[in-house]
Parts: sequence; C-alpha cells; structure tokens
Amino acid sequence: MSASPRMVPLPRLFVFAWLALALFAGGAFAQESGADTPGERVSDKAAIEALLKDQTLYGRYVNGLAWAEYHSPDGRTAYRQYDCVYAGHWWVAGGLVCFRYDAFNQGRPACFRLYRNGDRLNFYYPSLVGPWVLNAYSLVRKPGNPDKMPVEGQACVGV
Repeated sequence: MSASPRMVPLPRLFVFAWLALALFAGGAFAQESGADTPGERVSDKAAIEALLKDQTLYGRYVNGLAWAEYHSPDGRTAYRQYDCVYAGHWWVAGGLVCFRYDAFNQGRPACFRLYRNGDRLNFYYPSLVGPWVLNAYSLVRKPGNPDKMPVEGQACVGV
C-alpha cells in the first residue's frame, strides 16, 4: 500500500475558511468602531468603581456580538447575551475589574484591564502569548438598571 498525501475533506476546508473569515471580520469590526485604540488605562479602584457602579453598559465583543451588563453597587451583576440574562458578581482587584458567572468559564473569575477612550470603556484580557488583547467595549453607558435585568436567579433568565 503506497502512502499518499493526506487530503483535507472539502467540508472541513469550508469550516477553516469560515473561521478565518470570522476572525478577520471581528478584527475589522473592532477597527471600524475605533475600539482598537486602548485609550487611558483606569486602574485605581475608586475610578473603576465610579465608572461601573450602578451603571448599565451596552457594548460589543470584537467579533460584533452585542452584550449588556448592569453593575449593582453591592457587587452583583446582570449580564445579557442573546436572549438570556445571567446573574453574577463583579469586583476590583489589583487594578483589574473582575467578573464571575456560574454559567461561564466554569464559574472561575475573569479579570480585565479597563481603558477609557472618550465615552467608551475597553476591556482587555491577557493573551496566551503575552500582550493584552481587546475583548469587548462599551458603546453606551446608562445610570441604574433601566432594563430591570435580574441580579439573582437562574443561570439563564429569558428576556
């Protein structure tokens, strides 16, 4: 039996092409939005709390996916993605803003560097290869919880 070069099945090629396009489009979306410029780093606990406490942020991930998150003054959060709202917690530690949701990241906290760029807030996470990478950014910030998102309850509360 002779060895022949291994061929990648055609459907897999489409999957790889779609993934590459999705990654490129996400980066292009962030660049078009102006969110790829970090802005001024906010690392002081009081300054971070002043920007987030009792505020609802409406934003996008770098891939274009919309999200909203309410930050209660008592450290609870309500995060909306697609048609679900998830209850969680937020806090500031070591100059980073941290979030924990049972439904995401196996319940482990995720912490981000926060940058202010005009009215926008940019959230950066550490990449596996060193530099911090833009994860998400806000488009609008409103006081309070105008959408009445629940800060406690089930893993997914439909809206």
